[in-house]
Amino acid sequence: MKNFIFLLILIFAQTLFGQTEKLTKVHGTKRSLIPPIGFATTNTLSGFQNAAIGASIMINELPAPYQTLIDGFTKEALIGRGMKLSSKETIELNWKEATLIEVKQPAKGIIYLKMMLVFGNEDYTVLVNGIYPEGSILIEPTIESKIKLSLLTTVYDDLQDENPLDAATFMIDIVGTDFKLIKYMSGSLIYSTDGEIPTEKPTLIVGNSLSKIPLQNQREYAEERIKNLLNVEESNVIEVNEVTIDIMLGVEIIANGENKENKAKLAY
Repeated sequence: MKNFIFLLILIFAQTLFGQTEKLTKVHGTKRSLIPPIGFATTNTLSGFQNAAIGASIMINELPAPYQTLIDGFTKEALIGRGMKLSSKETIELNWKEATLIEVKQPAKGIIYLKMMLVFGNEDYTVLVNGIYPEGSILIEPTIESKIKLSLLTTVYDDLQDENPLDAATFMIDIVGTDFKLIKYMSGSLIYSTDGEIPTEKPTLIVGNSLSKIPLQNQREYAEERIKNLLNVEESNVIEVNEVTIDIMLGVEIIANGENKENKAKLAY
């Protein structure tokens, strides 16, 4: 009976809010959802994008207990990460507990509204994020309802192929190294030397930017990015070199630093 009622709600909502008609696979995952009309699949992230209004829906799976992550989504903790909590409620998703969280986050002079559907178990947590600029409501007044409805259609299919290499638009050669491919997440291939994430061992992340970024100065951009990647109080760029990979010019950079616990970190 619940299945029938849920199906009726979906059919009505699709008509009212302009959803697409069927579940669409999310690259590199075992999950599918019904994206709103105007949202297309993309290989720059695990999800869908609406380039016209700068909105996206993406799925991330983290190797952490669901309840632990949910307990960490407090007003104070989110403020520390540059986000303002708008609402947080426990809901039922596919007859299991889930949490729906709404926050505001400024980035590069733009206020983004983020809706997060969080669910999982003691071994992993799935985050389905719907993100859109606050100003996009003027262009698409029902964007919030469309994204919320889309998030709630998320389903799991154990038979769905989640091959990370099928999801990425690039490949790298790890022959002769100790790195092992772990997963595809947010447009990136993630490797570690022990095959585990999280890990204290070396990790390698290779990915596309989530949006088009104009680069006037590659070196300045690389230095800023590696400081953010280190996530340390102080960082020191050791070496910068120009490189060419697959006929594309780039920057090779090495930096180190210490975190709040005075633990040394090195990034390449």
